[in-house]
Parts: sequence; C-alpha cells; structure tokens
Amino acid sequence: MEVSRVIRKLRKICLGKKFGGTSISASSPEQENYIRNGATLLEKQMTLFQGKSFYSEPLRIFSYKDIRQATNNFDQDLIIGTEIATVYKGIMENGRVAIKVREGLGPTEGMINFFLNQVTIKQVINHKNVVRLYGCCLETEIPVLVFEFLSNGTLYDNLHRRNPNSCSISWSDRVRIAGEISYALSYMHLGSLKPIVHLDVKTMNIFLDEHFTAKLSNFGFSTPISPEETVHSWAALGTDGYMDPEYQDTLRVNEKCDVYSFGVVLIELLTAIDPFAISCGLANYFVPFVEENRLNQVIDSRVLEEGSREEIQAFAALAFKCVGKKGDERPTMKEVALELRRIHLLVRS
Repeated sequence: MEVSRVIRKLRKICLGKKFGGTSISASSPEQENYIRNGATLLEKQMTLFQGKSFYSEPLRIFSYKDIRQATNNFDQDLIIGTEIATVYKGIMENGRVAIKVREGLGPTEGMINFFLNQVTIKQVINHKNVVRLYGCCLETEIPVLVFEFLSNGTLYDNLHRRNPNSCSISWSDRVRIAGEISYALSYMHLGSLKPIVHLDVKTMNIFLDEHFTAKLSNFGFSTPISPEETVHSWAALGTDGYMDPEYQDTLRVNEKCDVYSFGVVLIELLTAIDPFAISCGLANYFVPFVEENRLNQVIDSRVLEEGSREEIQAFAALAFKCVGKKGDERPTMKEVALELRRIHLLVRS
C-alpha cells in the first residue's frame, strides 16, 4: 500500500466503511493506532514538503500481519540489534530486510515522532550512501520500520571488533568509507527541498553492505532547517561524545552540528579509539596530539603501517578542523567531501 492510500483508508475508518474487503472500525486498537500514526505522518509530510507532492522514492505501508510473517512471529533468534529498538532480520518478497520494532515500553509522543520522523525524512533523501527505507507499519502503538538489510553490520562494530565476524578495516577502506558518508551528508545539506541536519552522526549509525559500501542510517533526530530562520531544538539531541559543544550550549541547529559529529567519526577511523571509552570526549582527547605534533602516538597501528605521512596528516588536519569549537571555523560538508576525495586519490595512487 502506498502512502497516498493512507488518506483514503483513514476516511473509510472514520466512516465505518469496508476497506480491502473487510469491515474496519476506529474502535479497534490497531485502527486507533493507524489513525493516530497516519495523521501524524501526513502532518509531517505536509510540513516538510511544503504542501507539494514530492516523494523521492515509493514507500509501502505494511500490515502488522506482514511484520509478524516477516519476523517468524518475532523469533528471538532473528534479533540482530537492540539499540533504541529491537531489530529483526526478516524475509519479505524482495528478499532480506531489517525490521525495527520498539518493544517493552509504552508509547510516548516523543518516541512516535522519532520513528515517524525517519519515515518522513527518508522520503526526501534518495542517495546510494543512505540506508533504504522500504516502508512502515502504522497499526502498532509505535510504528514499525522496514529497512534494507546490510550484512556487514555497523562501522562501530567492525572498527572496534564488537562481533566475531568483524575484521580489521584497511586504511584505504577507512578513507573511502569517510568519503561515502561525507557525500550522504553533503546531499542532506544541499540536495533536498530544505537543508536537513542529521543530528546523530556516529559510527553506530553507519552500516556496511556486502561490498563494504557505507550507508548512513537513523534519521529520528534529523531536522529540516531554513536559511531565513533560526531553528532550535527543544533539548540537545544526539549522542554524548559526538555532539557539537556549541549546539549543546545554544540548541541552535545548523549544518555545522553534523560537521563536528563527522569530525569525531574521522578521529575514530584514524585512531580506532572508542569514543565511549574517553570520559573527556574523543575530540578533546585528540586535539592536543595534533597541536603538540605528537600525532603518531595516537594513530591506529594499521593506519601507520598502510598510510603515507602525507595522507595521515591531511586526514588528521581535516578531522581537527571539523571539531573546531566554533561552527563558523569548521568547513562545510561539501568542502569536507572534496578534501576526502583528494586524500582518497592519494591513497589509490
């Protein structure tokens, strides 16, 4: 079912008519969820699309029955992730999928918005380095999301060897992965109806497919902004250790919030240090090594073995610029992407 049919179904529910050959009523919990979630989704779409009919890719609305079948009735053996939501590996007609289900806690307006925000934002972001969203189910208290399945897990798990199947990532792959995510963020900032700020860029939200191609995910905090007005969050959104300190102080949302977080990702790729293991923050830990010309003391051994001095210094200098204390001093994501492309050409030469 496409999103355009949601409106027709909502009308029929409210009128107590039949839909798809079955009688439906707004009195059932599933239909109440559908009405509430469907109305919220449509409101978000109208706000983001500014009343225009704009969808970059088709979105399916799955039934709860579809979700149960795809997960073999939520088989615990199919669980592949548990951060924020339980993620199941499922099977649908187009092959393997990842199904994100919020379980255990009752619905809150914030959590419903978090999940539906991912649906709305993904409809205007169609990029090869962004995880594809196939659709969602609106019949549950908190909507269920259906994504493409990416077999090599997260960059975080691979970089920090968090599962038995993870492998050490080469210097060349680290530079390429950084470039791919910079392209996705540049597209978000420049290529959609409005600039969109991700607000939660981190290695846990970067997935790797079977070819080790990097794809950005998790748009629950993502916020459209406008050059004509200042946008503020109601609270500091994101993940400690990756969050822009200027944003934490002011709550002002702009593209440089993502540049800072991406800078932390660059440092993580360069050092293989887990940001959650550094109490003062990975950026604060890293900066003195650059300023005091002690870079080799903090670089990951594989990077030192495989990278040239020129490549490593250029990569480190870029990371250093990205985590500048003030947003105005940081490069744009377009500038970051261009520099990473230059470094990648050095690596390949």
